[in-house]
Order: sequence, then C-alpha cells, then structure tokens
Amino acid sequence: MKNKRFLRLIFVSAVYFTLSFFFLGCNSTESFQPGDLKVEYLSNPMGIDTNKPRFSWKLHSDERNINQTAYQLIISESKEEIGKKIGRIWDSGKVASNETVNIEYNGKPLQSNTNYYWRVGVSIDDEKYTWSEPAFFHTGILDEEEWKAKWITIKDEITNQSPFLRKGFNVNKKIEQAVVYVTAVGFYEFFLNGEKVGDHVLDPGITDYRKTILYSTYDVTEQLQEGINVAGALLGNGAWNFIKTEGRWSWGRRGTSFGNPALWVQLMITYSDGSREMIVSDNTWKTAASPISFNNLYGGEDYDAREELSGWSTADFDDSDWQNAAIAEKPTGDLKSQMMPPIKVVQTLEPVKQTHPEPGVYLFDLGQNIAGWWRMEVEGEPGQVIRIRGAETLNDSLFSKTLEEGDKLSTKFRYHANTWTDYTIKSNKQEVYEPRFFYSGFRYIEVTSNDNKDLPGLKVTGRVVRSANEINGTFESSDSLLNQIHRAGVWSQMSNMQSYPTDCPHREKGAYNGDGQVIAETSMHDFHMASFYTKWINDMRDSQEENGRIPNTSPVLVGGMGGGVAWGSAYILIPWWMNHYYQDNRILEEHYPSMKRYVNYLKELGTKDEDPSEPFIIDNFDGYWYSLGEWCAPGESDGPNHPVVNTFYYYNNNLLLSKIAAVLGHDEDALYYKNLSDTVKQHFNRKFFNPETALYGTEEAYQTYQLIALIGNVVPDGYRDKVFQTIVEDIKMRDDHLNTGIIGTKYLWPALVQGGENELAYRVATQTTWPSFGYWLKNDATTLLEKWSGENSHNHQMFGSITEYFYKFLAGIQSPMEGNTTKGYKNIHIAPYIPPGLDFVNASLETVAGKVSSNWKKETDVFTHDIIVPANSSATIALPLSGFNDVVVYEGEEKIWDNNNFVEGVTGVTQAKVEENSLMIKTGSGNYRFRVENK
Repeated sequence: MKNKRFLRLIFVSAVYFTLSFFFLGCNSTESFQPGDLKVEYLSNPMGIDTNKPRFSWKLHSDERNINQTAYQLIISESKEEIGKKIGRIWDSGKVASNETVNIEYNGKPLQSNTNYYWRVGVSIDDEKYTWSEPAFFHTGILDEEEWKAKWITIKDEITNQSPFLRKGFNVNKKIEQAVVYVTAVGFYEFFLNGEKVGDHVLDPGITDYRKTILYSTYDVTEQLQEGINVAGALLGNGAWNFIKTEGRWSWGRRGTSFGNPALWVQLMITYSDGSREMIVSDNTWKTAASPISFNNLYGGEDYDAREELSGWSTADFDDSDWQNAAIAEKPTGDLKSQMMPPIKVVQTLEPVKQTHPEPGVYLFDLGQNIAGWWRMEVEGEPGQVIRIRGAETLNDSLFSKTLEEGDKLSTKFRYHANTWTDYTIKSNKQEVYEPRFFYSGFRYIEVTSNDNKDLPGLKVTGRVVRSANEINGTFESSDSLLNQIHRAGVWSQMSNMQSYPTDCPHREKGAYNGDGQVIAETSMHDFHMASFYTKWINDMRDSQEENGRIPNTSPVLVGGMGGGVAWGSAYILIPWWMNHYYQDNRILEEHYPSMKRYVNYLKELGTKDEDPSEPFIIDNFDGYWYSLGEWCAPGESDGPNHPVVNTFYYYNNNLLLSKIAAVLGHDEDALYYKNLSDTVKQHFNRKFFNPETALYGTEEAYQTYQLIALIGNVVPDGYRDKVFQTIVEDIKMRDDHLNTGIIGTKYLWPALVQGGENELAYRVATQTTWPSFGYWLKNDATTLLEKWSGENSHNHQMFGSITEYFYKFLAGIQSPMEGNTTKGYKNIHIAPYIPPGLDFVNASLETVAGKVSSNWKKETDVFTHDIIVPANSSATIALPLSGFNDVVVYEGEEKIWDNNNFVEGVTGVTQAKVEENSLMIKTGSGNYRFRVENK
C-alpha cells in the first residue's frame, strides 16, 4: 500500500514537473535556503486587503558566492497542495531573475477572507535548487460591498467615560475557521468569552478618520465554543473624541470631538460543513458603563474598581438591565486593513530605586525614560483613591538623576503635573491595575493615596508601549559614549513610535513631518520601518489640503502645527528613501500624483509669500509658525533666515521628483522638474550666496545653511572647498562643537567625513560639554532631548540622526543614498572611517537583502575586519591602509594581497586594488575575515 501511494506521488510530481518545467525533483538544502518570507513586509499576515500583494524572501547560506538565478513562486488555498509544490492560485513558472523583494502577485483574483499558502523555489544554477518552507497570508475584505456591520455606540453623549458593549450568539456546528474584523473610531479592546482578543493596545492606529479607518483581523477559531458565545468591547476616546477637561493636561487648542467613539465588528464563521455565518455589530448589542470614568489621550485615565462587572463578556452574565446600542453615524473614512505592526506592550521595567518620602507617598525610578504607562499591584481599603503620575525629572530640575531620599516628582510642566490615573480600590485584597486608553512619557513614577495612608505590598512597574516594529540594526564600539548615544537614540525612537512617528510622548504626541523626516534614515537602520512608513505616507496623503499643501503634522488630529517646507518635504523624501532601502516602486507609483500636487503647491507658494516678486524663492509665508527654517539650534528656537531652508527644500523636492518621474517612466515630467530644480538652484545662489565670504544667507557662518548647500550640491563651481572650510572653521572656533538644529545635524557628519575631516567629525560626536550629546548623557539622560540646553522635553527623537554616522561611516555600511551601495543592498559598499581613539566597531543591519555585518578592530600594526555579505549580494570593501607601510592582507589564513599585488585563489574574493589610502576588495556573498598587517 505504501509503495502504491509512493508511485502515485511520483506520477503526480512528474505530471506537475511537465506543466511547470521547473524545480520539481530533488530538494537540496545543503548550500542555501530561501527563508524570511514576507507579504507586504509582514510575516504570515492576517487581513491583507490589496488585490496584488507583494512577496519577498531572503537567501540564507554559509557558503560564498550564492546568487539566485531564477525563482518560482506558488500559491494555493490548500496547505497540503503547497506542501506538494502545487500552486493552483498562482504558479509564476520559472522566472529568470535575481530579484527577491516585492514580487507582485499575478495570479487568479484573490477572494476575501481566505487563507492562502505560498512558498518559493530558488535556483542558483542549473542543478542546485531548493524550496522554502510554506508561509501563509490571509485576505481581508477586498470588496466594500461585503461589509455588513454597522457602527454602534451608546445613546447618551460620551464625554470622558468608557462604555462596555456586548453581544451573545449561538454556535451549534463544528467550526472550520472564525475570523473577526474589528475597529473603532477612537480606541477599543475586543473580547470573546471573557478573554481579550489579541495583544494590541491603543488600537486602531490613529489616522484621519475622515479619510481612513484601520481595522485589525484576528483568527478567533480557538476562542469560540459550542453553545452560547459572547463578544464584548470596551471603547476609548482616542483621537476621535477630544474634550478638554479642566485640571487635566490637553495639548494646545485640543478639544475637537467628532462625537461618541463607536465600534465596528464583523465576525465571519466558516463551519466544517461549508456553511457560513456572520455576527456583526448592530443595535442588538447591549451597552453599560464601565469602571473607566475618564480617558483622554493626553490627560490620563481614571478607574473605579468598585464599578467592575465580573464576567461582563461571558455567557453567564445577566445583561437584562443593559441598554441596547445605538447606531452611530457612519464615519466618512474608508475601512482599510492595518497592515503594519500594532502597538503593543513590548517590555516591562522594574524600578531601580524607590523611596517613601512621607505617609501615602511613594516614588519609583525606572532608570530609563520611556513611553507607555504604569502597572500597579496594591492593597488598600475600599474607596481609597490611588493617584499615579509620572515625570522625566525630579525636584523641578533641568536634568534627570538617580532617585534619592528627599526627592520629589517634578511638576513644573503641566503635561506631567496634570496627567495621571486615579484608581479607586474596591476591596481589602491585592488588586492590579494598568491603563488602557492613554500613554505618556516619564522616567519617575509617583504613587499617592488620597488619605495619606500607606499602601502595603505596593509594587509598580513601567510598561513600554510602542508600535512593535522589530529591531533592525546593532551597534557597539570601544567608545562607551557612542554606545550610550546609540542606546539613547533607539529608546527615543521607540518612545515616539506610536502608529506614526511622534515628536514626544507626553506633551504633544504629534506626527510632525519635519521631525519624522530627519530621523527616517536612522530609523530605517535601527528598525524594520517599511510597513510603518507605508501607513504614515498614506496619512500624509490623507492630510493633503486642496491647494496641495502637506500640513506640518500627519495625521492632523493629534499634536499641533508649526513647521515649514522642510516639514512637508517628508512626503517626497521618505518614499524616495524607501524606494532605495526597500526596492519599493509601488510607494512612488501610488503617491506620485499627490507628490506632484505638493511640488506644484510650492511653485505657487513662491508667488504668494511675503515677496511675490521672487517666484523661485520661498520667503516667509502664512505667519511665523508655518515657515520655519532650522529648528532648535543651540541657544535659539529657529534659524535666522527661514527662506534659505524653505528654498533649499523647494529645489531638492523638484530634483527628487524628477528622479521619481524617471523611475516611473514619466520622461516629460522628469525633464520638467529637473529644469525647474536647476532654475531654483540658480535663484537660490543668486539670492543667498556671497562669493566673497562663501556664506549662505548670513554674514557669519551658520552651519546648517552651509551644510545643506554642500549636501544638496547647489554650491557654484569652484566654491565647494571654501564653503566646506567655513563649516570646519566655525566648528573649530567653537572648540569642536556643532551649532546645528534638527536639519543641520542630519547632514553634519556626512559632510565632514566626505569632506576629509574624519577626525573632526569624531571629536564633535564625542564632546561632553554644551552643546553636545555627551552633555546630555553626562547629565543622566537616557533618551535624546528637545533642546541642547536640556529645557523642555527629555524624549525627542529628532536629533537621533547622528547614528547614521555610526552605521554609514564608523562601521562603514553605506546605505543606497550615498551613491555607492545599490538599491536594496544588491552591491554593498563597506568603507569604515577610523578616527584616532576608536579601537573597534561592531555593527549589523538586517536589510531587505539579508544581514550585513561590519566588525573591525584596530591593534598595533594589525587591522582586522569581519564582514558578512548576504547571499544574492556582492560587496566592495575598503580596508584602510593609512598608518601601514609595506602590507600583506589575509582573508582567513590565505593571502589576498602581497608585494603590492592581488593574490588570486581565495573563494569569493574577486579583485583587490589600491585606491588612495584604501585597499578596495570586491567580494561575492559570504562571511569574510580580513587582516591587514605590516610585513
């Protein structure tokens, strides 16, 4: 019998081989393996709602020179079929290509609410090939006519409270699969049979609900049971229902409400007999008040445990006295799947110190500034109110410090003093509480009882809350200050990763496009950002005004305004960077029309600003806050000449749009925007450049203006060295300190290193006196601050662009934006710049091509450099020769350079030659250990 089945399998396989002409037969996994399969940048995602999803994979191998020559991608609705390499939904056939990123679906029309299984077979030559393990994706609803749920809320007006909603339903047959689509305008938590569904918090990610509302998709097959089931939800106000409350923190003029928060649920059950049933939100659901009496994204949350309804989302609960839900007015935004990492509680921090300064008062020091909330375990008396709040400093001091006896929580900022959670105890037993519908930023936590009585058994922890983007890069060096800067930068990014990049987690929480664009490349090194930025770029398009303007925050519902052309330019810059880092053409295609509208707006702006007679110069416009230039340079809020930055970004946007048009094949547009950029460049130099002083826009050197002119290649011929020297001289005049804000800081280190001032770049980076990163860290900062002085927020990410210098130049892993590494890291240029005083650097990046690693170490007369080049990529590696005389270079124990000549014969090493002070080595993929020695 086994032999018959085996023969039948061989026959089926032979037939399928004839049909597909590819990959069937033996399955070798000795030399390489395709893996890390992604659909729209996500692993095994639920709710993919595009008709043409894109597929990506990576090749993993311990061997060298592994290159994909062809692939075959197959998709089936059957897990069994995909295991047999049968793709009935799509079989790409043999595709002669080395591409592994964003391969667009081209099979049969996908169906809504359907499981699909896929895998990819990869060939590296005519004989060696292998298949990946199967992967999975599930489709959301692809036709809006299939949505049957209603938006529901409560009948009474909601101000600050949070309502329960529930619905009972019967299941009388065996379930094959149950999938629920759920969202809210505002926030929600969804429950089935007494258990929360999923681990998302602050869901859905905030959008402009008037344009887009994101839903989440969950497989809840295992959470349903035969008989009576109950679906339940808890609603929060989120960004939908902002109502200012006296005495509680609220940013600026916030107070806009679109009405009651509302719930939307569609549960789709497929039974084993093939029949289907749908449970939807409608007015048969019931509602009641929850213990949450106050919830505000800024001001905090209050919870009265005495009002808890035990088992409220279970079948045994009696809801006869609950009211029926009300049908809410349908929001105007389109329902779209939340195809990015959700916000989660990703870490819990125990306090490093705690004090008990007076009866009923406790202080805790987490030792780390975080974004999130607190979790409390407490014993007290029924009716006792426990207030919890946080702050970034103690004693109203400028900087943070380790908690000591006698310290008090800082209350000088209202966003700390007036943000809290009040928890009312219900019993004499231990109770546990943490908020649901707000977050803040803090390092220290204060707990007080309203009656000044002590709280036995009190335990408090810090809950780190952020979009759950995976860590992407690592950096470590012999300089502990650099390591601290990198760590603080990573924590600042994590704190401001809340479904979009925020400016700070406590005061504004706004998606300021300027802050977000200057940190974007850094974030692409430190985290997986592709799906996160895809969502944020959609937010920018949703926020675009009728005249084409991109506002200074996107989405516009949270945070403030203020910014300038550098802020709106995020809409051009970030898609362009994504195209290079992630080989993403679709982001350009989908947004190209809106990008054109924005650049055309800038063209019109030049004729409508304070000086319409200069149409190619963007002067001040729309008042001070809307036409900022540089921001937060030392000792000042903004730069002295806003039009310099405004016009530079106007030029750069035209130049980039011309390149984007060329990528997309819009040749006439490419020529038009290139010519327009040239014209703006000419007017920029005519207006702002002084040939005698080589200065832009000011009578004394202003580093940012000089830097953007250099980086943007707008400096007239013959003046580049003079412009560069003005920066060097100004830095040295300041005892090797920077004088840049958020824009200039991004470009400072690339300009210095590429201009030949590597040692100066390192000295600026490692300063410990004002203004510097070391000044912050010397004053106990664990995240990056808003101002060099230390004033205001202690958790802003905008200055974190310094760590691009760590990855790109100290480790030497150049990105596709420097011009040597190609898109998608197909050919990687690794060229470390090694300053005196730095003995080693270890860094790695998980690129779309795979892991890239650069670990170097400098010793007397010996330099070693360990490199990982991912399979299907190649590399050009620059080994520094400065300080060496007559050298011999080894890879492992084999010579590759001796007597000033390349020594052939080492697998993977194809070329070596001296260029200036480096030995330039070309390699294929693989792991390499190079060693440079004096003879």
